[in-house]
Amino acid sequence: MNRLARTAALAAVTLLATTGCAATPSHAHSRPTATATASVTETAGPGTPVPGTPAPGGAAWHGQFRDYGSAQWKHAWGAVDQGAWGSADFGAVDTPAAPGGGPALQVTYGAGSSSNSCTDCPNPGGGQFYTDLTTLGLGNLARGRTLDLKYAVRFPAGRDWGKAGKLPGLYGGKIGEESGGNHGDGWSTRYMWRGAKGSPDNGEVYLYTPTNSGPTGYGVDEGLGDWHFQADDRWHTVEQLVDRTTGDITVWYDGRQVHHATGTASGIGSLPFGGVLFSTFYGGHDTSWGPATAQHAWFADFSLSTGVQH
Repeated sequence: MNRLARTAALAAVTLLATTGCAATPSHAHSRPTATATASVTETAGPGTPVPGTPAPGGAAWHGQFRDYGSAQWKHAWGAVDQGAWGSADFGAVDTPAAPGGGPALQVTYGAGSSSNSCTDCPNPGGGQFYTDLTTLGLGNLARGRTLDLKYAVRFPAGRDWGKAGKLPGLYGGKIGEESGGNHGDGWSTRYMWRGAKGSPDNGEVYLYTPTNSGPTGYGVDEGLGDWHFQADDRWHTVEQLVDRTTGDITVWYDGRQVHHATGTASGIGSLPFGGVLFSTFYGGHDTSWGPATAQHAWFADFSLSTGVQH
């Protein structure tokens, strides 16, 4: 396909749908709707942008949570149904100074909640969905050597961290084979907060690859304690760059490099980037991982790029 035809075929996508009022973060299950917007820029090859409407900040894809859950929002994010759960505990809300202009996605974690596999949890909490780069028309990103994911997260002051929990990261390969003890043709680089070393809020990369899933088969704790997630009711950015060729993983927190691992994700070179694995919950697989009371977190301003964004 010549460059002119490719430019026309891969024009940026912007979806707008307007509606009414917003809720406040204190209403855990409010479902206000607002506009759904995402920007997409395909590339013709490494470092060669196709003319079109660039995403904010030069990212290849930029997504917010306006009109979360609608068909327009799912299309703008390339969200797929496979592997999704917990949508009842997700809701778009207006929240102070949300990066990217808001609204943010509020996540509710019920008291004693854990993953959706929990059989003794008194309440549900958290949830998960996958995005797909191919669905977004970003096949070159999927096949690329590197991919960088950046987003903002806010935890309230006084947060009950429980034992540990998951936060969104990148994934690649086959959905359903990158986590949870089933790790054949997939990989993932979610984050975790984990109580250890005398602190409840240690950060780490929670790694799965086809050749390395930890001593128990339930993930590798990579870089435990290299940074701490802040529970101060302020927005913080977290960013990860994954190199499929070398297996290197680099993490920045508020723009400061806090972790770099060389070759730790080796063996993923043949498995293309899938996109964002938006996965957040306490656990673990039983109620002992969860908080004593219902908790919240807020997410905003997701973006993908072939290079570092901060």
